[in-house]
This record gives sequence, C-alpha cells and structure tokens, in this order.
Amino acid sequence: MDKLILIGTGGHAKAVIDVIKKSNKIDIEGLIGKCTDEVGKKILGVPVIATDEQLIDILRNGVKYALIAVGSVGDNFLRKKLYEKVKNIGYTFINAFHPSAIISEYAKFGLGNVVMAGAFIGPDTEIGNNVIVNTGAIIEHDCIIKDHVHVAPGVKIAGRVKIGEASHIGIGAVIIQGVEIGKNSLIGAGTVVLNDVPDNAVVVGVPGIIKKFKDNV
Repeated sequence: MDKLILIGTGGHAKAVIDVIKKSNKIDIEGLIGKCTDEVGKKILGVPVIATDEQLIDILRNGVKYALIAVGSVGDNFLRKKLYEKVKNIGYTFINAFHPSAIISEYAKFGLGNVVMAGAFIGPDTEIGNNVIVNTGAIIEHDCIIKDHVHVAPGVKIAGRVKIGEASHIGIGAVIIQGVEIGKNSLIGAGTVVLNDVPDNAVVVGVPGIIKKFKDNV
C-alpha cells in the first residue's frame, strides 16, 4: 500500500489522522514536526519521524504522498508556505474525505484538501488546493473556494459564493448567496456576511462589518 506523510503535529493533525484512518485507503508513514525534540513521540499512535530537513530523504526512500496537517486560526500563511515547499520538493498531494461527509459527485477538487466529518459540499462547487472544509461545514452549489482557504466548523455558505486564496472563514459564520470574499481575508466566528468583502479585510459582527485590514500581507 502507498505511504503518506503528514506535515504537522498539533491538534489539526489529530483530526487529519482520524480522517485518514477511517477512509483506510492509504497508510500513514509518520508525522513531520517542527523540531528534533518531537521526533519519536506518537500522536494517536502515529510516530513523529522527522523534521522538515529530512523531507527530501523521505521522498527518496519511496514515500511520495503528503498532506499539510497544520491548522490555522485566522491566518493561512503557514499552511500556504508549507504546501508550496512540500510541492516543490516533489511530493504528490492527496485528498482526504471523511466517510460521513456528503460530497456531490459534481463537485470538483484540486489536491491536498481535507473534508471533515459531517461536512456538505454541493454540486458544481469548485475547491482548490490545500483547503480545509472542517467539521459540519456546509458549502452549497456553484461556489468557488480558492487555494489554502480554511472553512471552519459549522460554517454555512450559500450558493454561488466565491472565496479568495488563503482566506479564513471562522467557526459558525454564515455567508449569503452570491457574495465574493477577497483573498487573505478573515471572517470572524459567528459573523453573518451580507456584502462582498475586499482582500485582506477582517470582518466581524451581525451583520458583518469591516473592522480593519490586515497589515501582515
């Protein structure tokens, strides 16, 4: 059976391990940590086998598949950086879908995506690369979700919504139909989005208003 490495050792890695083990289509070779102190530890029975510095050696030893298992809280920069690094080394990314997720046969996916338990993805929705669709999130028909987006648990996205690269949609947020959200934006937890959102905006409240713009872009 093919082997997979997961990049990350935190809480999100636990959720990804759970999805992989339940789908049971590929074996997890191990986790990749940030520092050597983590090597040898186990998370849900999966060992931390190396740091980023050994990624080339692991690929040469025959492990060719990878997933980014680092989560995000409002900023997807690290996930994007890791994805690009691992891709440039030469790894192939897979998609991991929890068996309880409901995914239309007409939905389209790039690579490196994780869809968690109880999520719903409707027909003619397009998911890019390295996207998290977290537990119980709903993405309706004809949506476009660009690379490196995190759709947090319990989010509800109506039809024909577009979400730009590396944006974070916070837990329990609601986005009405036809809205466009720019890249690198943050939609706060519980926010109700009724209007388009520009790049780099931080939006909070019911209804959502722009609180500020990110200055770390």
